[in-house]
Amino acid sequence: MITTAVVVTIYKDLEALKLIIESLGEQTVLPNEIVIAEDNNSDTIANFVRSINIPNVKIRHTFQPDNGWQRNKSSNNALRAVESDYIIWIDGDCVPFPTLVESHMALREERSVLCGRRTEPGAEFSKALRSGTMKIKEFLDNYYTSYFKLKADEIRHYDDGVCLKPNSFLWKLIHNLRKKENHIVGCHWSSWKKDLVKINGFDEDFVLPTTGEDTDIERRLRHFGIKMKSCRYSANVIHLYHKKVFNPEITAETEALMDTKSDIFICINGLIKK
Repeated sequence: MITTAVVVTIYKDLEALKLIIESLGEQTVLPNEIVIAEDNNSDTIANFVRSINIPNVKIRHTFQPDNGWQRNKSSNNALRAVESDYIIWIDGDCVPFPTLVESHMALREERSVLCGRRTEPGAEFSKALRSGTMKIKEFLDNYYTSYFKLKADEIRHYDDGVCLKPNSFLWKLIHNLRKKENHIVGCHWSSWKKDLVKINGFDEDFVLPTTGEDTDIERRLRHFGIKMKSCRYSANVIHLYHKKVFNPEITAETEALMDTKSDIFICINGLIKK
């Protein structure tokens, strides 16, 4: 039997983590394990993780000193800890729809990555979800009828909240008509553990967001013949609102670093230090 893990990459946001764990505990199909990959070493997060009890699901917690943005190092910690065959990666501010695990399991294929997307409600809806004045189920049950309210709240990627049965006629029709190339977005994707191990995991030379946690991984996986497959409109997450940290300087610096690695496909500073 193929086993499945969900890795939640987190930095300090306990409020969002509680929503994520609540949703993971109510999945239509439960994962075999959940790994909380903390880019920090917080007693508050550790205490919460110890309190998690989802029947038949192993809970693991990886952590490290807070020395600035070290998401790739934290992701490698999780990759080492995962015992399952297949890994669903989500950010610590992305709350899964209740069918997330089921959809990834239904759509996964050998030698492929599933590229997920996210719907991003604005500040007011996100505040209501975080505070508990609006439950995740209420948000999802009223997603279509709340269209104009969500638009007024400046939702981004509204269509990525459309949730269809994986491999249904309509899902297949949409994906057959859609001709765009698929790419990994770091906040939500999935892969076989063995494929990530083959490229030596995440490159820890990247210490700024925007490139190292998705574009670099995708480039190296493609080199070894791993195809990118979309799971849009079936495997869905809600990306809670926050101010973006990206800026032109960060983008330029990470892209310049990427250029120096164009012929490196098994990273040196990765899962195993070479």
